[in-house]
Amino acid sequence: MTRSIFSKILLSHITVILISTITLALAMSYLVRSHAIDSKRQDLLIKGSAAIELLTPDILAGKLPTDDTLDNISDLAGGAIWLINEKGTVIAGQPPKDWTSNLEENQGEISDLFTGSPQTWTRDHKRNNSSITVALPISGLLKSTALFLDAPITGVNRTVFALEKILLYSLLAGTFTAIILGLLIARSLTKPIANISQAAHNFAKGNYDSRAIATGNDEIGNLGRTFNTMAESLTKIEQNRRNFLANVSHELRTPVTSIQALSETILDGLAPSPEQQQRYLTTIVQESKRLGRLINDLLDLSQLEADELSIVGQQLNLKTWLQTEIDNIQPLLTPKELTIQLNIPEHLPMVWGDMDRTTQVFTNLITNALRHAPERSTIDISLYTVDQYVAVAIADHGIGIPLTDLPYIWDRFYRGDKSRARNHGGTGLGLAITKKLVQAMNGDIIVHSIPNQGATFTFTLPIAK
Repeated sequence: MTRSIFSKILLSHITVILISTITLALAMSYLVRSHAIDSKRQDLLIKGSAAIELLTPDILAGKLPTDDTLDNISDLAGGAIWLINEKGTVIAGQPPKDWTSNLEENQGEISDLFTGSPQTWTRDHKRNNSSITVALPISGLLKSTALFLDAPITGVNRTVFALEKILLYSLLAGTFTAIILGLLIARSLTKPIANISQAAHNFAKGNYDSRAIATGNDEIGNLGRTFNTMAESLTKIEQNRRNFLANVSHELRTPVTSIQALSETILDGLAPSPEQQQRYLTTIVQESKRLGRLINDLLDLSQLEADELSIVGQQLNLKTWLQTEIDNIQPLLTPKELTIQLNIPEHLPMVWGDMDRTTQVFTNLITNALRHAPERSTIDISLYTVDQYVAVAIADHGIGIPLTDLPYIWDRFYRGDKSRARNHGGTGLGLAITKKLVQAMNGDIIVHSIPNQGATFTFTLPIAK
């Protein structure tokens, strides 16, 4: 039980309460006892002085008080009264039986007593309760004489005992209250933790809809919200992974099936004419290239994820490079009767990047624009400087990207419109690879899209120094 957070909080709470209460009880008992004894001592000194005043007539007459007189005064003072001389001999009254031993142990105080300084002692008896003894010097004709007054402190002990009894009850009540409060506090702290733990356990078992309900404003609530955010992210990743597997399976199966079917047709002699064989072989080559592109994308993504893709940095003239790339994609514009509109400043600084990877980034983005640009529309390509970077912007005038998809388009395996992506042969890897390639060259890439007006992808490369 003590291994759980609940029991640790509860035990620590009760321990602190017990230690604090016991310490307070002992301190109060000591202070009350000390105060009661000091009050009793002062009271006896006052009564002793009053007794001397009552005995003053006999003292001035040079007479010793009688036992009856001392007994009467003793009753009034609440203790035994007797007189001794400087030698320690009792000259009047009846002292307690063991007073002489106490006198022998305090010879220094006795000497001070006969020089005019009152003295007090707390005497512990073996069988009876403790008592307080006060001694006051007597001036006048009875020189070198002192009056002793001894009174038990039974009342003090009773007061202290009563207080200790009250403190004991308070301790028991405080402990009980501490247990109840500890249970409530520990439960309030551990219940949301248990909820988060259960949600995590359910999530680990495959229940991807599991979420924590402990989302308060404290640290535990922050933990709950963090878990929910993580769970949503992992759920999205898992869904993308499943979609990716389904898409890749489809993309792999389609060319492989075509290659297999056409090859078997040729081998079985079902395409006897050279024209048919040529057409089938051309299709086989195209499907093989399609399969190769998919495999290359997977390899690139794997290397980028592992930070193992090599980047060969060099100075690039983007103006010259772009002209070459435009010439290469001209045949791809014909099927949809597209045109390219260039916006390039006269003076453009050199950039630092990898020629092949920059071409790969551009190819992915321009291919994406060609797919979604309407027929007989224009694709705008612009070059311009931004701080210490040169930006390349590619804009189409298609249907754009839905706002719900924008936060996820850079995620690997993610495809917004599944049907449209499949029709275009997309696997959800192109933009993920593109972003990682740009970042590997110390650049950045962003997208701006307006529904039904098109999307603009802009990537940057650092200016060469």
